[in-house]
Parts: sequence; C-alpha cells; structure tokens
Amino acid sequence: MDEQTRKKIIKDYLDGKGSTTIEKEIKFSKPTILKILHSENLIRKNERCKKINIKKFDDKYIIYRKCPSCGENIKVSSNNHSITCRNYYNSINTNCKKCSLKLQIGEGNPFYGKKHSQKSLEKMTKTLTSTPIKFSSSSKPEKKIEDILINLNYDVKRTYRIGQYICDIFIEKLNLIIEYNGDYWHCNPKKYKFDYFHPHKKKLALDIWDEDKIRIDKLKNYGYNLEVLWESDFSGHESIIKICQKYVKN
Repeated sequence: MDEQTRKKIIKDYLDGKGSTTIEKEIKFSKPTILKILHSENLIRKNERCKKINIKKFDDKYIIYRKCPSCGENIKVSSNNHSITCRNYYNSINTNCKKCSLKLQIGEGNPFYGKKHSQKSLEKMTKTLTSTPIKFSSSSKPEKKIEDILINLNYDVKRTYRIGQYICDIFIEKLNLIIEYNGDYWHCNPKKYKFDYFHPHKKKLALDIWDEDKIRIDKLKNYGYNLEVLWESDFSGHESIIKICQKYVKN
C-alpha cells in the first residue's frame, strides 16, 4: 500500500467515515484498514467524538447537526456518549423530515395513494381533542392586555379553547389570537441560545421553540390570525394598538 492511500484511510476515518465505508471505497480488506488505524492509535471515542461538541443534560447526551438541505438544527441524543457520537456521524448527511418529504412528493412518497382507515381517523381525532396542551391559567400581563383591549372597545375572550389548544387572548371581531410569551418560560431567542437547557421544563430552548411553532402553525392552519407578543416587547397600550391595527379592515 502506498503512503498516499494510507494517509487517505487515516483522514477519512478522522473525518467520520467508518472502517466498513472506507473498505468499500478504498477496496482494501477491513483487517488491513484496521491494522493501519491501530498502528496510529486511533480510537473512535478519543478521536472522532472529540471533534464534536456533545453535551450532557441530566441522563442524556445531546448534540445538534444541520440538515444538509435547509440548514435546520436537528437533535441527536442517547443515554450513551459513544452512541450519540455514532448516530451523529451516521445521520450527518440525512435530510430533516420536512426536506425528506419535499423530495418524496407524488409517487416518490412511500404513502402515495394510501389512506388512513376509519379506525385510525377515529383514534387521531380522539388524541387531538384530548387534554389541552396549554393549561387554562392566565398571568397578570394577560389580564393587562385584556383590560387594554376592553378599553379599545373589543370583545375579548381569555384562555379561549380552540381544538386541543387553550389560547391566551382571542378577539373574535378581528379573528385574532394573541399569545403572550414570557421571555424565560418560552426562551426568547433574543436572550437564549438554542442549546440552553431550561431547568424547569427539562428541555432545550430549541425543543421549546419547536413545540411553540407547531402550536402556532396549527392555529393558523385552522384559519385564525395570530400574533406572538414577547414579554420584553410588551410596552402596554401602544403595543396592543399596533397589533390590532394590522387586522382592522378598512
């Protein structure tokens, strides 16, 4: 084996490729490749895993990778450090679910032409109408927002249920939902990084944002207008007027 091939094996391994993958690409036997790696004292845990920033939260080892198509952060986690490392490298070139589905439009989609059974539809309906995701309690700022809206002659409904969700404020005249997000509880992106671990929710900021986005998207898909008002952006009367003016019909 020439020196150039030897260096390529070492480089590919350090870049995250497994010995089996290298075997197929280089066309040398696996024992030969392993012999070279062992001669360099290359151990997966000490070499490959050191190159990525795996963090431990409670009993989980977590790292985020980027979707190669859209660049969205995707969580990779496990109870074992080495398994998290392995899963990260195994999935590093895999698209997120959203991009994968885009590539499977039409007949390329494995579910193309298939329909849910009546039993499945009944089960999903039951799940969606079960316990609301958000508790029906209101905060002092929400009460203040309600008072401002009442002074503006709007009929306001607080802790208003829509499907499986309980919404903070609903203004029927404007078909408008106002969601008041506390900076701490919802990890305001202006103040918290995506890998911040919320000690009370026991979740990463990115997971909290994902849950909020799913909630917002579903409510909008139901046909409602929706505005998120962050705690640090709430300046009283002025902020509420600004939101409402966007939806007042001429």
